[in-house]
Amino acid sequence: MEIEELKRMEREGRRAEAMRLLEQEVAVFPENADLWLIWGEMLYADGRMADALNKFNTVLRLEPEHNKAMNYVTMINNILGYYCKDMFNP
Repeated sequence: MEIEELKRMEREGRRAEAMRLLEQEVAVFPENADLWLIWGEMLYADGRMADALNKFNTVLRLEPEHNKAMNYVTMINNILGYYCKDMFNP
């Protein structure tokens, strides 16, 4: 499966199907950082931050200097670490 095909499926609203195919592709090609990145982006778009973070961290284990994955990790950590201080002050 080509990466462009997976992206096309997502654009067509077939994200769940694309993620199932990605899972199969990653099982065959676990060292392909591009597959992990796309999977993480799809999970991020679904709002599944913790799952996406795991995929982006896998990209960074494979390619420690991967800028796009680093940016996603930073964004997700900021989102997950955010809380409104005013909620805790009466």
